[in-house]
Amino acid sequence: MRMKGDRGSVLALVPAGFLVLMLLAAIAVDSAVTYLGQEQLHDALAAAANDAVTAGLDSPSFYGSGTIKLDPVQVGRAVCLSVLAQNDTALRQVHLWMYVHGDSVQVQGTAVIDGVFGRFIPGFAHRTVRASAEAVVTEGPLASTTGILSPAAAPPTPLDCFSG
Repeated sequence: MRMKGDRGSVLALVPAGFLVLMLLAAIAVDSAVTYLGQEQLHDALAAAANDAVTAGLDSPSFYGSGTIKLDPVQVGRAVCLSVLAQNDTALRQVHLWMYVHGDSVQVQGTAVIDGVFGRFIPGFAHRTVRASAEAVVTEGPLASTTGILSPAAAPPTPLDCFSG
């Protein structure tokens, strides 16, 4: 048996439920965009690290004595050129740091990603993502990770690739 005041009471809950579903969808989309931005930054840094170990090889040291050593100036230039050549417009305010130690280079970076729906919510318009990549110059396949840098192995060198 139905009471007289119960008629249409579910109708008031439908817009609230729809609003919750839309909010959850917006959070899912913005999270996916942030994850994609982090992956794009990681891919850019991995390509830059690989370019840096090839372009940054100290030629006089290699051809003179056969030692594998990286020139930090050449490494920094190669990292900047590689990241700039990728021209990824989704990454804004990119800041890069590099560590060079012997035959190893580690590139770290941060970037700002714009939210799709988060820009309509105060405080959620932008998210900062971080990534890093490492590369080692070897004469053959890498058998162990002894050449890979630990973050405390060398002081970070900030790179100013995006000014001027």
